[in-house]
Amino acid sequence: MNEQANETNRGRVRRLLIEPLAQDGFRFPKAVADDAARDQLNRIADALAYLPEGVLEALRESLATKGEGAARRFWPAQATIVGLAEAFHPRPIEDLPNVARWFGSAAGRAAIEGNRLVAEFEFWQRRKAPPVTDQHRRLVAERAADYARRVELIEDRLRRGAPLIHDEAGWFRWYEATLARAQALVAAP
Repeated sequence: MNEQANETNRGRVRRLLIEPLAQDGFRFPKAVADDAARDQLNRIADALAYLPEGVLEALRESLATKGEGAARRFWPAQATIVGLAEAFHPRPIEDLPNVARWFGSAAGRAAIEGNRLVAEFEFWQRRKAPPVTDQHRRLVAERAADYARRVELIEDRLRRGAPLIHDEAGWFRWYEATLARAQALVAAP
């Protein structure tokens, strides 16, 4: 049986990210006890377990240039690593129940009523925060209006039996899947 088929997510992160960086010379300062270092690497592996293999490999290449200390060989802080991972591939909102809970609030229902649910979900997915500034609310509103126009055009083409152009079919599948994810969060108890 394939050894990787039985591999845990933590083991996969260790194999693709932590072990190669350690082999390249990443370490903790001498003041950090072995148990504390192991615990820190386990927390990092658990925090990154959602990442697909290709993203872990890209993250490893990026982190290789982000070592701390004079020799640039100390492990960066977990917050630095997780933040960089989010830039590469945002963690799904569904994995963060305290963040996802926002969609079950009055704000989630208001996003549905304002036809902004997908745009707000996408904003949350990238930033893990609500659009609270005027600039962010304007950005979400503009994106929601763009999405509404695109959906209207695609649905009109589908009703008329006209062919979809460019990658409209792919975009529409993404939109419907994202809408379903967001609606499930709004409906969650």
